[in-house]
Amino acid sequence: MIFGREDLKEEIKLRVAEALKRDVGRGIARFDRKFQRQLGVEPGDIVELHGEKVTAAIVANPHPDDRGIDIVRIDGYIRKNAGVSIGDFITLKRAEVKEARKVTLAPAQRGVLIQLPGDLVKNNLLGRPVTKGDLIIASGRI
Repeated sequence: MIFGREDLKEEIKLRVAEALKRDVGRGIARFDRKFQRQLGVEPGDIVELHGEKVTAAIVANPHPDDRGIDIVRIDGYIRKNAGVSIGDFITLKRAEVKEARKVTLAPAQRGVLIQLPGDLVKNNLLGRPVTKGDLIIASGRI
């Protein structure tokens, strides 16, 4: 079924499921193409996820076993940023994306000193959606 403009939904609600291992730390939300069409998004687009808090993620197609199921697979970082747990319902909306001019990083705990090369941080943030207050993970070789 092809959706026209009048068939687009402003938001959808899906049940939260655990991310695939390969997606952990990548900022990905995997959900069925039917729901992607309803929101007017496709893989690579950004969606807002509204739980207790609001965060964002990159749209990805579902695992073949998940086709036709009303779930969104997100990792623990996205769940924490959205304030939801596995099994909760979360609202997804098409995001209005703005390029950041500045991102301020702070340790997740008091008394922790961050010493990372700028390129490592840059490579972890490029192409990744972040919202104010998000917990992010920086990984790679120093």
